Amino acid sequence: MTITRALILDVVAAALEIDPDASVQVLAATTALKRLQRLDGAPEGPLATADRPYSEVQNLGPYTPPALPYPLHPDGFVLIWGAPQQIDGLQLAHVIGVRYPADMPLTLLALAGDGTQIAQTASTLATFVSDLAAFTALIPAPAALVIALPPLAPAANLRTLDGLAWVVARLYGPAGCPWDRRQTHQSLRTALLEEAYEVLEALDADDRHGLSEELGDLLLSVISHAEMARQAGYFRLEDVLAGVSAKLIRRHPHVFADLAVSGEGEVLHNWEQIKAAELAAKGRARSGALDGVPEALPALAAAQKLGKKAARVGFNWPHVDGVWAKIAEELAELRDAVGTPSAAEELGDLLFVLCRLAEWLDLDAETALREANLKFRRRFAFVEAAAGRSLNELSLAELRTLWQQAKVS
Repeated sequence: MTITRALILDVVAAALEIDPDASVQVLAATTALKRLQRLDGAPEGPLATADRPYSEVQNLGPYTPPALPYPLHPDGFVLIWGAPQQIDGLQLAHVIGVRYPADMPLTLLALAGDGTQIAQTASTLATFVSDLAAFTALIPAPAALVIALPPLAPAANLRTLDGLAWVVARLYGPAGCPWDRRQTHQSLRTALLEEAYEVLEALDADDRHGLSEELGDLLLSVISHAEMARQAGYFRLEDVLAGVSAKLIRRHPHVFADLAVSGEGEVLHNWEQIKAAELAAKGRARSGALDGVPEALPALAAAQKLGKKAARVGFNWPHVDGVWAKIAEELAELRDAVGTPSAAEELGDLLFVLCRLAEWLDLDAETALREANLKFRRRFAFVEAAAGRSLNELSLAELRTLWQQAKVS
């Protein structure tokens, strides 16, 4: 007898008393594991240096492909089956663990060649690999093994975007959180900005655990706005996801289509052209080369973007020497303006040109200043700790001595 998907479904449905109307996904183990091999559209064979993935470009280690498009649907029963030699416990644990929690209960079943069930045992995802090995060793050559995963309740489906969307929908729904239900898009603006800055703080500190948490908080802001918009009838989270996904595909024709590019410069040039075409399709157009820089950006970041946009239309020095000369000129003007009403204006001019220098040096001025702030915090904290008393009690010479110690600590 040939073991088929339909037979697997009949046997397991009877063994686990699955409701005939329940959603059940039957997936061959080989199909599940194929999703780990490569993404659709990715080149096969050895990669040229220019085609290496992020992890290798950044020297973070070998590339591990994601299980995408992801095959498992936790909202219903999932049955993964195959011959024992087709089932790699470690890889399947990885596939399942992307969507399911470690304490997820599951059932292992063994079928004989005629399709009848010959053994069954309970397991969890945390112990799945060892339980599978022990289970297989006890059974004389089963024809097929089945891993049966029950549906995840919405409150337990926390490793998917759907799970978070459900949690947020409950907060903003009937009998939800009184505080959340009083919020508006406008009242949550400050929270959104704060969460973005907390992500930056985790990045600056190279705090990977903190980054995971802060990205979650930032994502919560996004989904909260989407849920409020859904209830108001403006748009849904699915519209947000579809919009950004389509935009990324559209703006990367060198990845998702057959456009050839010579390097990053051409990628950015194409990006701007595609953005302009998108605006035209909406009946809009940039009124000037500097349009598109958000007014809410921090001043330093805004200066960088304004300078870059001006440079793209040729408003730039032909050589970096011109930038150095302009800095000297602005510094002299600032010196002359000290004590006059124009001092602030001259300081702004100097800071703006320094941002242009950062671009010429292929540096990010915002990042450079943020790291300088962090360095100052660390060194000043060292001085406070080493002083042993109030800094007001120390002479300038003593403070300078401690500062030199901080620089080498």
